[in-house]
Amino acid sequence: MENSMRVSDYLRELNSDKKKVKILHYNAEDDRLKMELAAAGYDNYLAVVSDISHSFSGYAYPVNGNDVIYKNNADVLILGKAGFDDIKKAFNSSAELIVFKPSNLVNNFSFLAVWAYKYARKRRWEMSFKVFAEENGKFSRGILFKRQYKKEKKARHYLSPETPIDSLFKRFNEQRLRYVVLRWFDKIPFSDIQEDVDLLVADEDIHKVQQALNEKVGILPFDLYSVSGLPGSSFKNMAYYPPNLAEKILSARTLWENRFFVPDKRHYFLSLLYHAVYHKGIKSGIPVRDGSFARQELADHEYLNILQALAKKNEMELKELNLMYFHHLLAAEGWAPATDTIRKLPDENASWLKETIARSSDDFEKSGEVMVFVIRDWAYKRGLTGFIINWLEKSGLNLVKAIELNREQKRQASQRLRGGNWGQGPWPVNGGEPAVLLVMYDYHPNPLKEKFKKKYPHVSNEHYLFKEEVRREINSNLEPEEKTNPIHSSDDEIEALDYINMVVPEIMSYVRDTIREWDKAYVTKEKVYKDLSGNRRRAKVEVIEYRGKKAVKKTYQAGKERFLKREVYVYGELSKECEFIPKLLDSGDNYLIVPLLDTLKIAENKRVKKWMLKKYKEEILGISRFFYEKGFALIDFHPGNILMTKEGPRIIDFEFLYKYDHKPKTIDESFDFIGYPDNFMADIPYGIDLKSRKDLWKKILY
Repeated sequence: MENSMRVSDYLRELNSDKKKVKILHYNAEDDRLKMELAAAGYDNYLAVVSDISHSFSGYAYPVNGNDVIYKNNADVLILGKAGFDDIKKAFNSSAELIVFKPSNLVNNFSFLAVWAYKYARKRRWEMSFKVFAEENGKFSRGILFKRQYKKEKKARHYLSPETPIDSLFKRFNEQRLRYVVLRWFDKIPFSDIQEDVDLLVADEDIHKVQQALNEKVGILPFDLYSVSGLPGSSFKNMAYYPPNLAEKILSARTLWENRFFVPDKRHYFLSLLYHAVYHKGIKSGIPVRDGSFARQELADHEYLNILQALAKKNEMELKELNLMYFHHLLAAEGWAPATDTIRKLPDENASWLKETIARSSDDFEKSGEVMVFVIRDWAYKRGLTGFIINWLEKSGLNLVKAIELNREQKRQASQRLRGGNWGQGPWPVNGGEPAVLLVMYDYHPNPLKEKFKKKYPHVSNEHYLFKEEVRREINSNLEPEEKTNPIHSSDDEIEALDYINMVVPEIMSYVRDTIREWDKAYVTKEKVYKDLSGNRRRAKVEVIEYRGKKAVKKTYQAGKERFLKREVYVYGELSKECEFIPKLLDSGDNYLIVPLLDTLKIAENKRVKKWMLKKYKEEILGISRFFYEKGFALIDFHPGNILMTKEGPRIIDFEFLYKYDHKPKTIDESFDFIGYPDNFMADIPYGIDLKSRKDLWKKILY
């Protein structure tokens, strides 16, 4: 047939500039393809057969089952004598190209092709047909699948069965790479290729180890974990062990039988115990607590027996033999992971661990919630710390303390928070390591809405989502390839107190004393009839009893005194000159009291309110003119701040009163209706939409 070529020619044409392309041939019938490729300089080829009695078994590596189809590091996967299940598994491989030659064209090619096309589209693989030339002038039809998405980097790598494992470790040792074989090292090389070798590797050496394993097409599994959980060498997107513990394991390594490095006996026990408790959990076959049932059938090793033997070697007493006890033992040794790490562990294995998450002993009674945000190095170096603090405070949070982390604090934060993983994640640019810790206080936390709970299962307070707004605002000024994650946060108060204790424990007493003082000052001493508060970003508003009558008290949060000062000035001084401003009854360090206005019930209807605003158009314009002539602008001037009474309109809420630096020449240019300029640096309300507000006033007044 025209345009047909041998499989070897097709692969050579496709990889003309990549002679080291890794090719795995599953169920090869002979060595013809190997010889053809080798003659052209393509020698990175491995044939495997699932039937070890096959006549070609002397030239191929025999394997049991078909898992090898996806458990390999091949760039090209050739499937011979394959069926539906084999194709499914091939789509889970690391291959960029799959060449499938059906064994029975007459009986199942058409049906298989239709099924494969649908399945490939679902899995984002492009499918096409190809006619290949065979021996003796014959031809065969094949199906090609090309990956249409970028494969994710994973910790799993594969060694070629043609590479002696001891020669690999000899190479590592000669290069003085810092690594350890984490466990089961006395069984290496494993008799079963399903058993993987787990390596912990220093960050600076992980790339060299990965390269060594990826040089040749391999099927012997290695899991490579870097100390800090770098991309492609992490566990569930976090460090395999907390980085400070991983460093201890590497620092205390020992050369085993002059072959490879392993943890010393103490760190072998602790690291294996950590693995059994946190990575395996119920699948370790160890009971959760004393007297509970153990799922022995789930275990891949006899963890309990091995751990008892290792404890004896270390002269450590195991008073109980269950996961809960082991967790507390590791905690006593300083080996238990942080709360945010525990929460990232697989639920099916570690759901029992959620029971161990308890409030810190440093917790204290409070009316609000302690929150911690972490500004990352990218944002810190660009001078965005002040911007982020202002954004969070404008959103309704209060800064207790901002700590620029020193070298040791940065080390603690980067290793112990966020599972030790501060990589770039899904962002084009890495946000960097922790730089500044912000301890914030939320006077009025709001429970997370149900619609967000699936995405944020551990977040307690919807105000944590302010960090998403900060990210969007910062990234809105960046090109797509420049976007980054500049800020991280705890998920709830338990994590927040953990963060403080792990990074800056010396400030805990200050945090506690400050918040207690704030809460005490925020308590309303008068009898409260009703809470009129809206979003409560800066203050709470209540109807109270004042000198035998009902009045309105506005109590401000700590750090919001400048807003109070503006309101006291307007209610106390400007009200003497403007009848539309209520008179001040009383004020203190953090509160003011004004009369409770007898508002018209009918004005609660939006249409009626709009009609009444039009009716009092001249009075409203007069209010704006009054402030303009005094040299002020009402930045938050909107219909909601105008109340309707029998005596006419009354204006309230002057938190955003602004004194002009340069008063506009005419009232038509005042900020009340047209909004503030782009370079406006004073306080502005949260979430204000200038265009919508401008259009609203235009409909009412003009």
